[in-house]
Amino acid sequence: MGDKNLDKIIGLKVDVDTFDGMRNGVPVLMSLFKKYNIHASFFVPMGKDHTGRTVKRVFRKKGFLKKAGRVGVLGTYGLRTLMYGILLPGPEIALRNANLLKNIEEEGHEVGIHGLDHVYWHDSIKGLNKERTTRILQKACSTYHGIFKKHPLSFAAPGWMVNSHALRFFEENGFIYTSDTRGDTPFFPVMENETFRILQIPTTMPTLDEVIGIEGKNARSLNTFFLNKLKPGLNILTVHTELEGKRWTAFLELFIKNTLASGFVYHRLVDIAEACKQEGKIPVCTITYGYVNNRAGEVSLQKVCQQNGS
Repeated sequence: MGDKNLDKIIGLKVDVDTFDGMRNGVPVLMSLFKKYNIHASFFVPMGKDHTGRTVKRVFRKKGFLKKAGRVGVLGTYGLRTLMYGILLPGPEIALRNANLLKNIEEEGHEVGIHGLDHVYWHDSIKGLNKERTTRILQKACSTYHGIFKKHPLSFAAPGWMVNSHALRFFEENGFIYTSDTRGDTPFFPVMENETFRILQIPTTMPTLDEVIGIEGKNARSLNTFFLNKLKPGLNILTVHTELEGKRWTAFLELFIKNTLASGFVYHRLVDIAEACKQEGKIPVCTITYGYVNNRAGEVSLQKVCQQNGS
């Protein structure tokens, strides 16, 4: 990765979940990153915004309503976004923002896929069969190719939910890595007793929506919490355009300023993946479904490593 201080690394993963987050949150974050001369990995849904359909999680996912109250759903997403997919047709997130997507890449950032329909993937992927999973990913890749005229190399699962069929698709279709789990270190995944040679780069830190109102209520207190969560070596922080790209930009700027002053360096996840492969000795770990603090519903978790790969 070209830095001497490789023991203090932050991979900045930016998840776009909504049309508004793409159109209005992304430019804010791009401006912030340009100000501090850092680069990130943006992950964007290739299909429609159906955020309104998350209403069913109130009945299906314990803790969802409590989390929604802490974060402030209406202020975070806006009324129009909360109507997409139920009272209003969902707009195409990638296709209607193709020029903005290209601008992200032109400024040196990475652009990967964040599913097709974010809500459907998050809520359904655990139970989908191979055929349905493959069709979704083929359509997402086709949209990406139509915009960039090249094949995608990275994917981040909505809601950190993935199945073995998706991992097989990534492996067979030339992806460099995916980021679908919560964990501690990059690894080769094992799922349903099958080992996949597609590098997994997990989110290692909590996300802002998991700690607002619990670990802090303003930019300064939240910044202190996140600084204390950093560890030597590699840290992967996931931010969201609907939060850090809107009401919580001041928090992210304070975090970036403090981490840079402390000697941390920022890398795109694709560069981290290439460095991991060059170094070798990548552990092989099982993915299971489980829970993380203050997040409603299951996520895919990195569990105990079984052996070392090369």
